[in-house]
Amino acid sequence: MRASSMRYLMRSGLKNLWNNRMMTVASIGTLIACLLIVGVAVLFSLNVDNMVEYVGEQNELVVFMETDTTDEQLNAVKNVLEANEGLGDVTFVSSTEAMQTIVDKYLDGDAGLLEGMDDDFMPASFRCRIVDPENASALKTEIEQLDHVQNVEAPTEITESLVRLRKMINVFGGAIIAALVIVSLVIITNTIRASVFTRRKEISIMKYVGATNAFIRIPFVVEGILLGLISALIAFGLVWGGYNFFLDIVRLESTSLMSSVLDQIMPFSQLATSVLACFLISGISVGCLGSVFSMRGYLKV
Repeated sequence: MRASSMRYLMRSGLKNLWNNRMMTVASIGTLIACLLIVGVAVLFSLNVDNMVEYVGEQNELVVFMETDTTDEQLNAVKNVLEANEGLGDVTFVSSTEAMQTIVDKYLDGDAGLLEGMDDDFMPASFRCRIVDPENASALKTEIEQLDHVQNVEAPTEITESLVRLRKMINVFGGAIIAALVIVSLVIITNTIRASVFTRRKEISIMKYVGATNAFIRIPFVVEGILLGLISALIAFGLVWGGYNFFLDIVRLESTSLMSSVLDQIMPFSQLATSVLACFLISGISVGCLGSVFSMRGYLKV
């Protein structure tokens, strides 16, 4: 196709947008709203995943051993724990070290308060980092079955709540995204269909004089691409500004207890490229599909 023909087709697509500007504004507004909702859902899901991973890394599974466990038996249990793929670093804490921790942390270094206590008053233990928080409960149950293990402590309630929240977000987010894509597709299809309808006689004449379907379709494809491109760029700017504004508000109102968790919220600069690419691909794809669907039936003469 010659450059002059391509320029004509591009101008024709822009002209269609202007001639149907009310529908154009409605389509752009609808697609922006859909992209905003999708963007918020995706960002929320990514941050929840990051928080779950962070909480999982902070979680420790503590394995308390029986007081009469021998060194050989302790080494056997340690080998089993280190071989478990669900566990990260495994640290052994002896009875003496556990006693000293209590003295330093809770008794202000006054060891005399524990005078007369047996050396094995506190059992030896293994502190294990949980790799995947989703497996915390299963790991706890599995390790409790090991010989010479007295008790296993794992703070799984918060982790399980976050894992359930993440699964719910993924399910509902996927459903919302699918519904919004369909809504956007219908709106854009109707917008371009209005352009096609106003030019139906022109399209028929072009078909009779030998114009190919591709030549007739390109202006409307350009129209759909422009609708998606404009919507994607506007939505990206709104998400960027809204995300940073939300982070500023949350961090100002957060307590010191929540600060460590909130620090795991990813900065938008870390996500900007992925979000922009997602918006551009989604907007342009929906615009192109809307153009293709709207032309069906009008190219048959």
